[in-house]
Amino acid sequence: MRGLLDFFSVRRLDLMRMVVGILISLNGYPLIFFFKESLGLAPGSTAFTAAFLGLGYLLMVPTTVFRKLYRCNPFLLRFGVIFLVFCIISMYIYPSMFFDSYTQDMLYYLYIFIFLFLLINIPNDIIEVFIPITVAFAVVSNLALVYALLTDPTWTIGSRAAIQYGEGEYRTGNPHVFARNALICVVACGIWVTQPKTHFLARIFALFSGVFSMGILVLTQVRSSILALGIIIFLFLFFNVRPAQIKSVLRQLVRPTSLIVLGLVFIGVSYFIRKNIDLYAVLYGYAVAFVERNMENIYALFGLKSADNFSAALDASASNRATSFLYLRILLEGHLHVILYGQGYKSVYLDVPMLEALVNHGFIGFVIFACLILSMLVYSLKAMRDNPDPLSTFLAYFYIYMFVQMFSVGRPYEMAHWQPLCMMIRFIGIDHLFPSRLLNRPPKLAPQLS
Repeated sequence: MRGLLDFFSVRRLDLMRMVVGILISLNGYPLIFFFKESLGLAPGSTAFTAAFLGLGYLLMVPTTVFRKLYRCNPFLLRFGVIFLVFCIISMYIYPSMFFDSYTQDMLYYLYIFIFLFLLINIPNDIIEVFIPITVAFAVVSNLALVYALLTDPTWTIGSRAAIQYGEGEYRTGNPHVFARNALICVVACGIWVTQPKTHFLARIFALFSGVFSMGILVLTQVRSSILALGIIIFLFLFFNVRPAQIKSVLRQLVRPTSLIVLGLVFIGVSYFIRKNIDLYAVLYGYAVAFVERNMENIYALFGLKSADNFSAALDASASNRATSFLYLRILLEGHLHVILYGQGYKSVYLDVPMLEALVNHGFIGFVIFACLILSMLVYSLKAMRDNPDPLSTFLAYFYIYMFVQMFSVGRPYEMAHWQPLCMMIRFIGIDHLFPSRLLNRPPKLAPQLS
């Protein structure tokens, strides 16, 4: 009880407030859709979205704002600011022929810079509470999605899990934001479970929350998120599991006690499946549909026939990516000069950020953006290897999702991309600046000269 009271001290409640503000900005869209559409507070209102994100910014403001600034990664900051300024200059000097939303885009850039500035004002102490609050925030968003699906008469089993908005034939949803929330929850739960200081009950809660989030991820059927999760699991095993550990586990598994426990777990899981056969059938159906749809894309990519002996075809999403790369191929083969200086700010929408940075902003814009993205990948891999602190480790694994997104969805200047990138700029690769009490393994003291 004393430990619980210490965790919810006044100082930590203030840190939690700032973390909630960060999460609203970073991962607030599932709750925004829930409040706007499911609860009907402001259907289709962009003003509500702006106000909710503004609430996140307000919660982020520390009591020491403007009076105490914290250091961030100077290398990443330099590339990030240069690219954003490059995009703003391009918007006014070399825009697309049909571009006219100057005010709207400048507001987006202003939001990004304000978010980065607030992060620089936020103390490093949020590391103490970041993972538990992230899990709680993501679980609430997952439960909101489940409630919305159960109360939405237009949603049917087999459809992608997302809160629907719009009317009639224009009614649609955005499963990507819910897949992102589920992935954030899985990563945060994995870190919380593996921390030695995590309480037993908290570890159980994190374990169930992670499994629940993986189920949500399956329901969303978002390829980029599921691919990112697979890469994350592989990297976690690569950096944390050694051959000696595998041999030790195998030796323990063949012991009589372990075999009895495994048998009881198998019986328990079998009983749960029999009692919830409908839930199992739904998840199994989603998994099979996901595999079949992606196998269809693979067959189409290689010009093969599908399982039913008909010519395979790419789905709409994969077809858009294929068209984007075909467009790049045309430029490389006959219009190479366009690649050198670009076609102009937001000239072509390719839905592949790295590709769009090259086509719209030319060689210079692409090099700046690519240096930023690849540098963040290097810092992330180093953080995975060293596991310096919970926040750096979380950002490192979550960045794998962002790295996959750079080649699969969106534009290079979207707020949804830049808010996580700002988190990377602020916290990744600077664990040597954190107090030792925030680190998983405090640095060794240098030997004293006698």
